[in-house]
This record gives sequence, structure tokens and C-alpha cells, in this order.
Amino acid sequence: MGETIQQMRNQLNEYWQEMDKNKRKKIIIISVIVVLTVVILTIILSRPKYEVLYEDLSLKDMAQITKKLDEMGVKWKTPSKDDTTTILVPADMKNKIKIELASYGLPKEGYGFMDAFKESSWTMTDYDKKERMKYALQNELSSTISEIDGIENATVYIDIKEDTGFVLEEAELETTASVFIERSDNRPLKAETIAAIKNLVAGSVNMDPDNVKIIDSEGKLLTDEQEEDFLLTDQFVIKNNLESKINDSLKAFLENVFGPGNVDIRSSVKINFDSEKTSVVEFAPPIEGSDEGLIRSMEQIEEHMVGGTAAGRPGQDSNESYPMPEDGNEKYDKISNTINYELNEINKEIRKAPGQVEDITVAVLINKNAIVDGEFTPALEEEIVDLIYAATGLDTKQVQVVAQNFRTTDLDEEKDKKSINWLAIILSIAAASAGVAYGIYRRQKRQEEEKEIGSEIDEETLIESEVQDLEFETEESKMKAQIEKLVENKPEIVAQLIRTWLNE
Repeated sequence: MGETIQQMRNQLNEYWQEMDKNKRKKIIIISVIVVLTVVILTIILSRPKYEVLYEDLSLKDMAQITKKLDEMGVKWKTPSKDDTTTILVPADMKNKIKIELASYGLPKEGYGFMDAFKESSWTMTDYDKKERMKYALQNELSSTISEIDGIENATVYIDIKEDTGFVLEEAELETTASVFIERSDNRPLKAETIAAIKNLVAGSVNMDPDNVKIIDSEGKLLTDEQEEDFLLTDQFVIKNNLESKINDSLKAFLENVFGPGNVDIRSSVKINFDSEKTSVVEFAPPIEGSDEGLIRSMEQIEEHMVGGTAAGRPGQDSNESYPMPEDGNEKYDKISNTINYELNEINKEIRKAPGQVEDITVAVLINKNAIVDGEFTPALEEEIVDLIYAATGLDTKQVQVVAQNFRTTDLDEEKDKKSINWLAIILSIAAASAGVAYGIYRRQKRQEEEKEIGSEIDEETLIESEVQDLEFETEESKMKAQIEKLVENKPEIVAQLIRTWLNE
């Protein structure tokens, strides 16, 4: 085998040596061309083929889709550097990428008028064309409404009523529309925003704005009047909640020093519910630390003259020259430089969210009895004010601190009444118990006496005994009633009497 290969080499070498130079050059050139062709074809065929994923995209959708593709690790490109509406992806991944992006709700603008016109054909019926146009209109309106501040996403449904052609039609049908919106935050939509959405949808199909219904993600029907009421109510609730939070926080904070029930706080909060949008344009040099920008254009003009005057334009009289010395050795030089610098233009859009706290006023009432030595000094007042400024953590404009004796008379009277009521109950129970015990004692004693005297008792004696018992019980009941009446009408006397007994 080795000998055969060696023989072939020798034959080729002899053939190559016998060949003239022109043939050799031609063979070399052809070989190089064949090799380059094979390499180029290999590169082209092995390179992934890109197809259009989406086209005619808005800048918002373009930014969101490209960001998501980068997160997915998918290579993408645009047809040209200046094209910002078309995205190309590898052909073998196109369908998979579309499904993945659809799960994230991208693109949000969806089907548009351009798609409706592109997909039309001669086989399409008038009904199909109208439905495609309606679908495109719904998507265009949804995309437009989603651009409004405070709205994250919107979906529009339009029911276009057409003339049936019947003369004896009972009622004229009107076109209606429904708009489903998702808010970007918890702020309610303003009345003018809702009215603008209604007029936008109504104007697109020439219908009455009252036939446009707007529903939010919470299932509420939004109207011009309701949203204004909701706005005022929400503002009032937010203000009250913030004031209550500040009051409770400061009260708990100061009660650590003055004790529970010795501090009362009242605060008033001013909140700005207006939304503010500011656009700022700044110019700065492209090189940090430099006062000059990059040179955009530069023009330099130099004029030199030696021993004479500059010539004027043909056909015009030259200006009168000033007298010059006769030696003719004077010089005239003029250099003019015009430089245009390129600066960076920075556009900033600053949005101020509503609900900003502008200022707070706090009033503090302290129980004078809880202050050490009962003296409210200016130094103590200043110390409390500084603590409140630091504790609120907000822009507190004014703090007023007052020390007064808290009124506790009503509380003492209620305590005395409760103690007197308990004394009356105890005395009543004690009197009743004493009466019952005394009656039982008398009966037992009488029974013992009857046994000693004899078993026979005159009937008259029994009657007298029963009468005496009744009389005793009657007197005992009267005594109990008098005690209860005394406790009810003169509780302070009974209380004083009990205190005297206890002291003795």
C-alpha cells in the first residue's frame, strides 16, 4: 500500500515538473477559488437563518420584547441599524419564541391596521374585511388607552350595529362599546380621564359617548360622577388614617415619660394629591471634567498682505484706501476662527406621585400633675418639641405643647358611686341574713320550750304564737326596707357609719 502511494506521488511530481508555468498558475488559481468557495458556502450554510418575528412595533413594545429576549438568552437582530420596528430571530426558534412571549402578554399592541391590510385577499368576503378592521380598531384603541397615565393595560370591545335593510324594524339599534382597564396603582381615575376615554372610543366609530361603559379590574363600573366622589372619599380616608397613625405613635411615645392617660395628641396633615410631571432638558459636555464639548465644525480664515492693498471685486469701485507710507513694507495679518462644539443633550422626565405630605401641625396636651414638681418649664417644652420633630420623621411645620390639670372629678364620683352601690348590696344581704338567722333561732327556742312544757298546746296559744311570728316578720321586713331606703337615699351617711365602725 505504501509503495502504491509513493508511486502515485512520483508520477504526480513528474507530471507537475513536465507542465509549463502557465498551466501551473491556472491550476493554482482554480484550486484557491474552489477552496474559498467551499469555505464561504460552509460559513453561509452553517450560519443560522433569521426570520421576522414582529414588525411595525411601537418603541414601547420593541423595548419590552428585546429585554425579554435578552432574559431568555435568545439572539436577535434588526434588518438595519436604523430600523427600530422589526425584530429578527433564528428561524428554527421563531414559533417557540412567539409562544413564550405571548405568555407574558407581548406584544401588547397586537393586531393593527397594517396587519388587516396585509392579510386581505381577493377571496376575503366583506364580512371578513369588516371583522378584521373592527379587530384592528379594538387593538389600536386598547394600545392608545394603555398609554394614559395611571392605566397599565386596557381592552376594548366594540359591538357595531349595522342597518339590516328592513323597513319595518321595531327599534333602531345603537353601537355600543366596553372598556376593561387595569390601573397601574391604587389611585382612582379622574373624571376628566374617564370622559376622555369615552369620547376617544365613541369618536372612533361615530357613536354616543354614553354608550361606552368602563369597568376596572375590581369589577366596578366607572362613571364621571362616581370617580370624583371616590377620589374625595379616598383622600379623606388617607388623611384621617395618617393623622390617626401619627396621634397614636406620638401618644405611645410620650406616655413612656408621663404615664398612661396623661398625654393627648391632635395632629393635622396637609397632603398634596395633585400629580405633577416635569420635563427637563440639560446640556453637558461629553467629556467629564471638561468645559468644552467635542468639535463639530471649525472654520479658519487667514488674511495676509504685504506692501499694498487688497484687490476688490471686478466691476466695482474699490474703497478708498487710507494713506500709506511710501516705503511699501507694511504688513497686514488677520486670522478668524469659528468653532462649533457638540454638547450632550439630556432629556429628563420627572413624575411626582400624588399623596405627598406637605406639612404637619401637632398639638400636645400634657397632664400637669404628671410633671415632676408640677412645673412646666420652657426647657421642658423645647425638649418635647424637639422629640416630636424627630419622632414624626416628616416635614412638621408647627408644634404646640400645653400643660394643664386633667379633670378627674367625674371619674372619682363614678368610683364613689360604684363603691356605695356595693356597700348597699352588702348591707342589704347582711340585714336579710341576720333577719333569717334570728327567725330560725326563735323558732328553735320556741320548739324546745314547747317540748319542756308538754306536748299538748292550747290552740289559742298556737294562734298567738303564729301571730307573734307574723308580727316579728313584719317588723323585720320593715327594718330591712328602712335600711335599703337609707342606703339608696343617703349612701354617704351609711359609708361614713361603716368607716366609723371599722375605725372603732
